[in-house]
Amino acid sequence: MATRFNSPSQRTTSWYEAIAERDPEFVERIQSLRSRNRNRLARLSTLAGRERHGEVRKLLRSGSMHVVYAFDALKAKRRPDTANAECVEALAARCNPFMPSREPVRHGYATSGRAIRRTRIVQDFGPLKRMHQLLVADVLRSLHPPRQDQFLFGGGMPMALKAIEDAFRQGYTHAAEVDLIDFYGRMRPPGLADLLRPLPRAVTDNVVWDHAVRRGLDDALVVCSEDDDPSASGLVGLSLGAATSPVVGEVIIRSLLDTACMGQVVTYADNILILGRGQEDVARWAAQLEEVAQGLEAGPLALRINDTVAFTSRHLPVQFASHWGSAIRHRLNWEPNGRKLAEHLIVERSTVLTDEEIGEVESKISHLARAYPMWRTRESWEACRLAELAAVRYYNRATPPNLSDAKHKLIIAYLTCGRQDLREILPDGTTRQHRERRMALYNAGLELLAVISAEQAA
Repeated sequence: MATRFNSPSQRTTSWYEAIAERDPEFVERIQSLRSRNRNRLARLSTLAGRERHGEVRKLLRSGSMHVVYAFDALKAKRRPDTANAECVEALAARCNPFMPSREPVRHGYATSGRAIRRTRIVQDFGPLKRMHQLLVADVLRSLHPPRQDQFLFGGGMPMALKAIEDAFRQGYTHAAEVDLIDFYGRMRPPGLADLLRPLPRAVTDNVVWDHAVRRGLDDALVVCSEDDDPSASGLVGLSLGAATSPVVGEVIIRSLLDTACMGQVVTYADNILILGRGQEDVARWAAQLEEVAQGLEAGPLALRINDTVAFTSRHLPVQFASHWGSAIRHRLNWEPNGRKLAEHLIVERSTVLTDEEIGEVESKISHLARAYPMWRTRESWEACRLAELAAVRYYNRATPPNLSDAKHKLIIAYLTCGRQDLREILPDGTTRQHRERRMALYNAGLELLAVISAEQAA
């Protein structure tokens, strides 16, 4: 059986606090080195030719760089026994991205989404490999900055949606979403090494591609694991879970768009939206992109090109990265689609939640609702989700404050969502105690609703 990795919220978060308390001067030194290293990385973009090539090698061999990324790698692993300067210095002394590392790599299942569960096999790297990856990822960001229409590291989804709105105002009325199928899995090393230059080929081989953990000619990933069948991973391409992979992905997409001489596009990770002033305009750019993708030396890449849709269509919205977009009164309205909303239906999957998990989901729900000011069903969706979570908090701890909070949110959801029965909103519960408290909350809600009705009638 493969390991199922825990979510970050389930791991200890005391590593940084521990080392800062034990050795505040060392933490200050790290901050100073980080600022200096940031300036050195920024300088890469001003260099060219041999000077740039030489500076890349200096950065990859720099002791001050190694100490900072050793610190970050150990912080990411969050093991309390490594929260000291000695462990950081010892790991930094082993940093050599030019040489292969035989550090064991675990594989396991990672899931995304709460209600709709998507499971992928990913790799969990140790501190040595993680240190190499973090260092190389930052070097690559400086060597190959993204285009202005790539938003994974350039403002995220809010800026991507804003760019689409700006294009719409400029007369780009049609769009088609392009999905890159099995994006990481289709990468191949020969073209990858050429694409990432002036990153030394040895670094591409040993950190980005990491030949040390591959089985052989088929380039399938082999992991050293506690599991009894490590070959079950059977992955190809870039490693999921490697800190370098998202950055390399952006470099590949930049190369794809540059080679295709694309017009107006917006990208977020492996989601590409082609924009045009008409349906034929979009179709022409899509065909050009597909042709270039099939011949990409680091690939080839496979595309899934969705139908071209007008933003003004009354029947179909434009789809982009789990969002729906349509024009309302000469302005674009963005809403999260069903799959994105399903990620927040945590209560439908389980009512066994901690107060910390409930608070975390509440915050995400409110943030999501605020992010879409023109979302027509925003208020009712938010009210129902918050009522469900308040009910679960009361199921877990039947205190008077929890009961008061839950019954008030229940009534708000009832009035906002237009439900016929309070019980349609309340989660069922998974234990006998939950079901008893559900009935108590239901009765409390009925009493509050009666009071409100009486006040309105008076």
